[in-house]
Amino acid sequence: MTAPAAGTGDARTVLVVGAGPVGLTAVCELVRQGARVRLVDALPEPTDQSRAVVVHPRTQEHLAAMGVLDRLEARALAITALELRAGREATLRVHATTAEVDSRFPRILDLAQPETEAFLTALAGELGITVERGTSLDGLDQDDDGVTVTLTSPTGTTRHRYGWVVGTDGGHSRVRAAVGTRLEGVFSGRHFLFADVAAEGAPSADTIRMYLHPDGIGGAFPMPGGRLRLLFLVGAPAPGARPTLEQTQRLVAERMGGAWRLDDPRWLTYFEVHHGQVPQYRSGRVLLAGDAAHVHSPAAGQGMNTGVQDAVNLAWKLALVSTGRAAPELLDTYQAERHPVGARVVRLTSTLTDVMSADGTLAHLRDLALSVLGHVPAAGEQLVSAMTETTIAYRGSPAVTGLAGGRRHASPGDHAPDVPGLITADGAQAWIGDLLRRPGFLLLTTTGDPAVLDRLRSALGALGSVVPVVATAAGAPADALVDPAGAVAHRYGTGAAGLALIRPDGYVGYLSAGSDDRAVTEYLTDLLHVQPQPA
Repeated sequence: MTAPAAGTGDARTVLVVGAGPVGLTAVCELVRQGARVRLVDALPEPTDQSRAVVVHPRTQEHLAAMGVLDRLEARALAITALELRAGREATLRVHATTAEVDSRFPRILDLAQPETEAFLTALAGELGITVERGTSLDGLDQDDDGVTVTLTSPTGTTRHRYGWVVGTDGGHSRVRAAVGTRLEGVFSGRHFLFADVAAEGAPSADTIRMYLHPDGIGGAFPMPGGRLRLLFLVGAPAPGARPTLEQTQRLVAERMGGAWRLDDPRWLTYFEVHHGQVPQYRSGRVLLAGDAAHVHSPAAGQGMNTGVQDAVNLAWKLALVSTGRAAPELLDTYQAERHPVGARVVRLTSTLTDVMSADGTLAHLRDLALSVLGHVPAAGEQLVSAMTETTIAYRGSPAVTGLAGGRRHASPGDHAPDVPGLITADGAQAWIGDLLRRPGFLLLTTTGDPAVLDRLRSALGALGSVVPVVATAAGAPADALVDPAGAVAHRYGTGAAGLALIRPDGYVGYLSAGSDDRAVTEYLTDLLHVQPQPA
């Protein structure tokens, strides 16, 4: 056997394995936050299967900070309602645009995964990263100083040395196998038929519809161009069997009462639901995200969204560590924050699948409960908030601290709330979320004391930017947010002289009713293991 050829490598570079939405997000965020990155993928070409079609509000917030949301929403279909139907009538209908969906983007976007990947690939290219396709990871060895990987590409097999490896290579992750960990959970059970089809005569395209039928659930997810993503619970298919358009058309008629004419199938497949999660997202210098770390039912469209948010949480931390601005202990907070989220998603999607797949007496009780919920708007709104992932928070994380808000205002670990009514010093509309397009931390402060502002800027240094929040534009610094109604002070609980330190992933790291620069330094050094950089 010929030994792998010696290859190039850089112990300061992060190798990302897997160029789906999760890997592409990780790469873009790593580069935006200052890291060196290489991206490889075993597939010779991007997938042409529609796969994940749902982009939830919290993911849209991250995409907006990355500067790519406007491109995606120009091609996507906006979904503003969710219906559950038992029979021909809507048992429960909830609008995603309610106040309970606490986001600047209170809608769901539906778009086929290849298009989402194309936008992220274009952004990666603008950041100087090219996907190296047809390149697979065949093994890795790590020590205290780095990771040696074996990669096979069309030009041969080589060994390379990197500082860190991120596995975003899906449910059959080679990275996961190489570090000797595995998914723990349930790996057999219900089977679904998926179809991506054109649908003539389908109902309005602003609503996701789930049909509760005695023979099994059905789901209809509108997509751009008059297409539908359909799913149906089915019996276990025979080995090697493939679904057909005729079978799909029959299921639409039987379970949805739909006279829609299906055509042009771009994707027809069977899918067996698995539920599992790795015990540790970090194994030394190797980290897992997305389906490499957790797999679950496609119910509620959580998969890609959870993976993208894994990547956003990890990327800013790994960027600081890989560039020597923070100690590796910071990466332990990735496990602390994201593993519980993954576990909740596995439980939620498993429960939803069980509830929607119930039969007999249990199905009757389910339909009765949904009918009751249909008359309790708050309950339906809370369900949508959970499904759209806007309730995700890291309260209690070792990477957050400060003034607790409860229900009165934001708390450390919450996603930084955006508030309407803000303007720039020159009168243009402004959003806190848009300020996150700047790399690094964002420190909002309601103090107007120039000396305090200087000390805060010195404490944060090159790790981010300090933005004063003022009541009037008269005499305001050019980089200030003007907040005539005091909405920021109220929503964040900072009062007239406090501060909110927002992490690069958009979550509140430190919150205070005062503006003590020493407390900011202590948060960065003691909790995040970061050394502030001179501006």
